[in-house]
Amino acid sequence: MSICSLVVYARPEKLSTVSEALTAMEGVEIHASSDQGKLVVSIDHPQRRYCSDAMMTMSTMDGVINTALIYEYFEEDDSERPLDSEPTPTEVTP
Repeated sequence: MSICSLVVYARPEKLSTVSEALTAMEGVEIHASSDQGKLVVSIDHPQRRYCSDAMMTMSTMDGVINTALIYEYFEEDDSERPLDSEPTPTEVTP
């Protein structure tokens, strides 16, 4: 499970277009926005790779000036670990 929050800076004249594109992305939610083009966004998705790919996609959108990662939380799900992988020391059972 991966949860990220970020600030997306968009050109004010493109704010509505950028907002629509962001909300169309899987796991993306806009929590706040300003008339100056700042958006507070979160990404909630089971795959960590998806979150980084989504941030890269956001940064290349027409009208986006910059994206800034504010917070990331990642917790590996047992189903994500390959079956032949060794357990970490905290997972060793007596």
